[in-house]
Amino acid sequence: MVIQRPLLNQSGRIARGRIPMTTCQTERLILTPARPEHEAALFKLHNDPLVQKANYRNVPQTIEDVHKWLDWLLRQWDKNGFGYWMVYEKHNDGPIFIGRCGLCDYQDTDDLEFAWVFFQDRVGRGLGPEAALFTITHALKRTTKEKIVGFIEQGNTRAEKAAKKIGLRYIDDRLYNGTLCRYYEMTRGMYLSK
Repeated sequence: MVIQRPLLNQSGRIARGRIPMTTCQTERLILTPARPEHEAALFKLHNDPLVQKANYRNVPQTIEDVHKWLDWLLRQWDKNGFGYWMVYEKHNDGPIFIGRCGLCDYQDTDDLEFAWVFFQDRVGRGLGPEAALFTITHALKRTTKEKIVGFIEQGNTRAEKAAKKIGLRYIDDRLYNGTLCRYYEMTRGMYLSK
């Protein structure tokens, strides 16, 4: 794995207190909690054409946009002990960064919002569900919240298929950040009974 020098935020902080320096592995993946030093990699990910279309209405993301998102994410890790993970695919030449995956608080509800975002050239091989199973299991061990929700842009049939594969079920269409999306959910019990 390429080690990057940490980027400092405006107040000179490198990291927050309780974010673990953990690296976990699945059969094909290496996952590590997102940290400030991942800002450059996230900037590249958030500007991938597929990611921009599915998540940012085709609006290019600035480094400041990514910095604000990462700062919000780090607060989620501090508060909950879980959040989004950087996902690397195992490869003979070394791990390759392919995206991010994880859960966070969903607005002011008692639900968790699940999302994964992968580079366009890394989708369609079952890596999303593999990362999802790890991150959901990790989060449910650290919270008593009962429901996981997710929003998928209409027409993203690949993401819908993957969501169903991990146990999310389609409920209806709802507005999410001003866009009509397909709303999915599953309960803790549904997930644990799989």
